[in-house]
Amino acid sequence: MVGRRRLWRGGAVVVLASALAAGVVASMTPGAVAQQEATAGRGEPVSVTLVSGDRVELWGTDKSAPLRVDPAPRGHSVPFQDFWHDGDRYVVPGDAAVLLSRGMLDRELFNVTGLIRQGYDDAHTASVPLLVEYADAGARAHAAVPAGASVRRSLPALNLTALDQDKDSTTTFYGALAPTNARSAAGVRKVWLNQRVRATLDQSVPQVGAPAAWRRGLTGAGVRVAVLDTGIDTDHPDLAGKVAVSQDFTGTGGVEDGYGHGTHVASIITGSGAASGGKYRGVAPDVTLAVGKVLDDAGYGTDDSVLAGMQWAAAESGAKVVNMSLGGGPSDGQDPMSLAVDALSRQYGTLFVIAAGNYGADRTVATPGTADDALTVGSVSKQDVPSDFSSRGPRLGDGAAKPEISAPGGGIVAAAPAGVAPLGETVGDAYQKLDGTSMATPHVAGAAAILAQQHPDWTGATLKSALVSSAHEIADAGVYQVGAGRLDVDRATATPVVATGAVSVYLPWPNTGSQERRTVTWTNTGTAPVTLALEADLVDRLGRQAPSGLLTLPSDSVTVPAGGSVPLELLVTGQDGHTGTYSGVLVATDAGGAVQTRTAISVYQQEQRFSFTPELLDRNGVEPVDEFQSSAYVIDLETGDIFYASSGQTISLPRGRYAVHAAIATVSPGQESSYTTISHPELNLDRDLTQVFDARIGQPVIAEPDNPEARGGTHALYVMSRVEECDCLYAFYTDVDARFEPLFAATLPGTASDAYSLGTARRATTPDLEMVANDGQPFDVHLQALMGQPPSEEATLTAVYGGSGTPEDLDKIDATGKLVVVEFDPNLGREEWLRRALDITRAGGRLAMFRFVDEGATPLPPGDPVEGEPVPVFYGHDSGTVDRLTELVKKGETTVEYASRAATEQRYELLYGVRRQVTAPVVYRPRTQDLATMRAAYHDNAPNTAGFVAFGKLFGRYVGTGWFARTAGGQERVEYFTPTEWDLSATAGPYLQSDTATLAADRPPVRVVWNKAVVGPSLRGTTKNFVPEEPHPWSWRNDGKINVKLPMYGDAAGRPRMVETFAGNVTGSVTVSRDGVALGTGSVGDFSEYLVPDGDAAYRVVADARQSDATWTLSTVVTAEWDFRSSSAGDGKALPMLTTRFDPALDVHNRAPGDRKFSFPAYVERQDGPARIASLSVDVSYDDGTTWKAAEVRRDHDHWTVTVRHPRTGYVTLRSRTSDADGNRMAQTVVRAYQLG
Repeated sequence: MVGRRRLWRGGAVVVLASALAAGVVASMTPGAVAQQEATAGRGEPVSVTLVSGDRVELWGTDKSAPLRVDPAPRGHSVPFQDFWHDGDRYVVPGDAAVLLSRGMLDRELFNVTGLIRQGYDDAHTASVPLLVEYADAGARAHAAVPAGASVRRSLPALNLTALDQDKDSTTTFYGALAPTNARSAAGVRKVWLNQRVRATLDQSVPQVGAPAAWRRGLTGAGVRVAVLDTGIDTDHPDLAGKVAVSQDFTGTGGVEDGYGHGTHVASIITGSGAASGGKYRGVAPDVTLAVGKVLDDAGYGTDDSVLAGMQWAAAESGAKVVNMSLGGGPSDGQDPMSLAVDALSRQYGTLFVIAAGNYGADRTVATPGTADDALTVGSVSKQDVPSDFSSRGPRLGDGAAKPEISAPGGGIVAAAPAGVAPLGETVGDAYQKLDGTSMATPHVAGAAAILAQQHPDWTGATLKSALVSSAHEIADAGVYQVGAGRLDVDRATATPVVATGAVSVYLPWPNTGSQERRTVTWTNTGTAPVTLALEADLVDRLGRQAPSGLLTLPSDSVTVPAGGSVPLELLVTGQDGHTGTYSGVLVATDAGGAVQTRTAISVYQQEQRFSFTPELLDRNGVEPVDEFQSSAYVIDLETGDIFYASSGQTISLPRGRYAVHAAIATVSPGQESSYTTISHPELNLDRDLTQVFDARIGQPVIAEPDNPEARGGTHALYVMSRVEECDCLYAFYTDVDARFEPLFAATLPGTASDAYSLGTARRATTPDLEMVANDGQPFDVHLQALMGQPPSEEATLTAVYGGSGTPEDLDKIDATGKLVVVEFDPNLGREEWLRRALDITRAGGRLAMFRFVDEGATPLPPGDPVEGEPVPVFYGHDSGTVDRLTELVKKGETTVEYASRAATEQRYELLYGVRRQVTAPVVYRPRTQDLATMRAAYHDNAPNTAGFVAFGKLFGRYVGTGWFARTAGGQERVEYFTPTEWDLSATAGPYLQSDTATLAADRPPVRVVWNKAVVGPSLRGTTKNFVPEEPHPWSWRNDGKINVKLPMYGDAAGRPRMVETFAGNVTGSVTVSRDGVALGTGSVGDFSEYLVPDGDAAYRVVADARQSDATWTLSTVVTAEWDFRSSSAGDGKALPMLTTRFDPALDVHNRAPGDRKFSFPAYVERQDGPARIASLSVDVSYDDGTTWKAAEVRRDHDHWTVTVRHPRTGYVTLRSRTSDADGNRMAQTVVRAYQLG
């Protein structure tokens, strides 16, 4: 799996944020956190690697939750956009904005909370699941598999390939999407996220008129229906002999239903009712089935598994009708699954009957039900009332009529598979009652099979029209709720006349007077002509009548000849001042009322729009050199919608209020890039507009302390916009090297807005790398380490030019003890780079500098495993100062001053901000004496470095000062902060620890202790689910389940910590037993849950965690056993689990003095509250647990005092046993709890 990649220098960033508090700087309320005080905190962050290679860590789902980005190696800085949309949080790198604006990338690839929700975070998958859409079959056939990717599935009929892109190699794939790249991904039309798809689960057969069709001998005999779902229980009495063909697309090896959804759906279509004496009979009881298992036994699948199932169902299974009671998110019908429905429907004549979804709100019809050719099904109750959960239309984008029909979907009783946990209320031994558009859809699929039996020559399109046009009217329900009406199989099989089922008209702006025509056709299968009176009534979303002239019928009646068809052309004319959506039904009725057809109509007259064209100029007064570093970000201040545009690109926007932020990179010869953000904080767009964003008006943004030693570190610029209506958070930020990449910002002259804020965040430290060269004028060289951090040293070195670094070039120079500067094409690959670095090493070089010569190529990613030990290697990519050094050494050897520091020696965390507008320099130069102070102790136990990161409150949200920086472990020092509330984290070895502190300048320093031993189990406070975010005990009983999550690495203060088992350096398991019978075993780093009976029982939880991180030699093995009783009376409560915590007096290296007696406190705590502790015993070992001695244990008020006799050196291993008055017990062992010396 993907391990933690720590880059100690960040990339660049941009911001737009909501819910901003008043004031220039966040509240400075005095306060402190006690040294050993545990806090509930935010729990562990969730890490997500994006397709761009950028790694995001998110600490919760509330609007102000800290988020940090570890930028992928690019060689230059890019802005990042952090925003909320439709309840999800997105992080979009600046170079993706261009690809998004061109339609080459799916925005869901950057939906951080959505990726987490689907299990695509780093803890659960080592790859990014992609669907690559190609321009044509030839492009797909000739496409090479990207480095680090594997083909999950090929879908040649759809010009799609599903790839799993290794997260460690995403930069190679992503970089190839840029048209400027020498090895660009030619033929790629769009890259989609391969999303997870789920089953749409949230006296029906007589209600839809099926028995009347049965009486006509229409039972679906001879017709095959494909069910793409979770599989089927082939042994269920109601489904015996029903399956004609089947195929698994989930990799489970068969189509048996381990979830229950597919069995339920299949029996609604064709169940015999054998297990109920015929009571729960399906709509078409003589249909045979083609079963495609596309969802797993948890009810989930992926886009590619569903697409493969669709292709099989249409092309190979022999099915006329395909039922899909599943879906993804709302769509405009242009996603891969929707487009596949259209393509397969037209190629094979198949009818895809698809659930609308269970989102319940307007404009939420889900893919693939958004396809043009899909028969999309909404849900109604048994009383023909639209179900609350049923997704409403119209379709996103063009406002098309969706759903087209509805059917019963509430309280539907159908077959349940044996031996599978029920999804809803059980009915007898063989059935269960479920709700959802999943249940409505198979009613319609069964009806389609009945019609297909009656009319075997009809195509899927005709079947769709026949079902929709014969639907039963539902009073007081509109087209966007129920389509043309509720399914009526009786009418569908009895009526001689079929009409076009639905028509939709989209009138893009400008639309006054614009006209569109749609044809409605009536076909008469009877033996006598039929004359039909026509009536159409359209209303808007509020039920008001459509303006006169919007819809024109050329006639008020049609006569349809026997065995013939009659088309009628409807005319839709755009009406001035009447934008929006209108819907209704064209009803055609014969004189006696025996024949009636219903055609759903939707008209979307697009709202007024204007053209907006941003023109960007850099600080040299010209258009930016690299469009992938410079873009305009446009935010709708009413809705929160966001748009992207490159310089000179025209986009169409509705009339309204917008914030526009132009991120502009300026590249100048011999210098690093500068980054400027020019904003129009509130643009009232009421006309076509071209707006110039000139970086030359940008004002310097400076934050620095009065300590010249703290000249290194990172500098971040945050531009924030507030959207009150949707409570949306927009953060556009640039995070750069403070010494090399200056930041500028401004609002356009004469503009201001209360929705606008600008913040600057600075972490000031001693520089980790420095190099000064002289070409007649001293200049700093921007060093970026290609492989980790070089050792600490200071030296005066001779720099020499080594050509391209080949052996032939190196033979021409004396490299001994020198800095060798070479020019290298990164397209040659990492292996060739390493070979040349090793050649420089063998030639005696002291340091190597690789200047990458292909500006369009992706830099070689640091951190990959390599063979050999080259000298420290730096690189320059789009680096003006490295170019300058290269040109200098080409003229001859030169001298450079070089310094490398493995850890920072100073730390300042600075925040400052302004509101409404920026028209003057933004400068924050606080005096050290005016800052709040914190005394930080970084405990460690080996020559090592600790990492730290900070988020401070600014304008009501947490603002990061940069990615992890390093300091020496085993030290205590004073650190300086802008007075405000801070969310702090520190690392040591495999551990990440967090705390909060409110720091004030007029208070004594707050002392925070990081990573103090003994490290062992702790169940203090609460943890939480990530999506949705619900705090709860670490291990608890809830909803009939035992839920277990064990933080095995709490510190001496009892602050709980999990560790990243996916990183590979921590392994272990957790086993839960009930009355001596194991319920299951899971990973020690995971959350696990087990269904349990209500009755009281004895439970045992056994856990072990083993870590092999070379940088942390303590707590190498931690084991624990808990025994307790639990019953349903404890539902919703923490389990009564004990923990023992040791807090010895140790130095900052987690060492205690040897060769003496040593006493330390021990604390016993119970997760669910205070308890009467009955006993505590402690044993000690000095040989990692091979032999043991009993320690002296004495009760001392609220704790115990443990006394042991230390040898001179070595490690101390502790074993304890404790119990309370209620009979709960716990035993734990910590191997190498602390060190002696």
